[in-house]
Amino acid sequence: MMRIIKSIGLFSFLIFISACATSGYNKGQFNLYSIDDEKKIGKEFADQLLSEYKKKGRVYNNPQANQYINQLGQTLVNHAPEKKFTYHFYLLKLRGVNAFAVPGGHIFVFTGLINYCQNEAELAGVIAHEIGHIVARHGTEQMSAQLTASVASAIVVAGLGLSGVDPSIAQLALDVVNTGAFLAYSRKDEREADEIGVKMLYKAGYHPEGMANFFDRLHKKVGDMSDLEVFLSTHPDPGDREKYVKDWIKDMGPTDQLKWDSKEFKAVKTKVSTIKYPKKKDKKK
Repeated sequence: MMRIIKSIGLFSFLIFISACATSGYNKGQFNLYSIDDEKKIGKEFADQLLSEYKKKGRVYNNPQANQYINQLGQTLVNHAPEKKFTYHFYLLKLRGVNAFAVPGGHIFVFTGLINYCQNEAELAGVIAHEIGHIVARHGTEQMSAQLTASVASAIVVAGLGLSGVDPSIAQLALDVVNTGAFLAYSRKDEREADEIGVKMLYKAGYHPEGMANFFDRLHKKVGDMSDLEVFLSTHPDPGDREKYVKDWIKDMGPTDQLKWDSKEFKAVKTKVSTIKYPKKKDKKK
């Protein structure tokens, strides 16, 4: 039985990763995993991811770029509302405009994201958002919800089967239980991570408009998915996010002296802009 539960947990974890889980955060939130569990699961999964990316030659091993992304990440972490985890930042040699968080303090950043960002404040905004997911424990919350749904859906299908219901109807019920309740939940998580992130930016001395500007440019390019496809398919409408980020900024203090850019960012962006990615395969018509 324990092996089955663990398998369901791993499956739920993979669903969470492919779809993109205090004082003020995590109070009353449903979570089956302790902080120690989250640290252990996160490390194991991050190690597995790194191993797979290394086999494919996708880990970016440039010392200057890795030092930069870690310094930037730790600067932001120092201003996080909670520090329950030790954070690690990894650079992946991928052209996509994206970054993702693994529970327990592991954040993966695509070199394509650095190349897309116009300044350090924009890049810091995306990383702060991912830190927000970890602070709010969205990963293990989602795993907990999926585990509960998996058990519930199995019960539903078993019950329908006893009644002689058409198997296609039973499968539909399973799909509703498994996924129908989680679209809004996911959007709620994204918004919470944005709010944590924009406040973190401000406290760390970065202009929070960097996050809003990033979403603004994404919103204008929605019609051209290309390298933005992964980001846009796993995140809510960037136009909506830009609006509420700007609303939060109105409630903050003066922003005139806050940082937009740095020579370090420009140097790393110049370096990653020379990366030669494999040519894309033509999509079959």
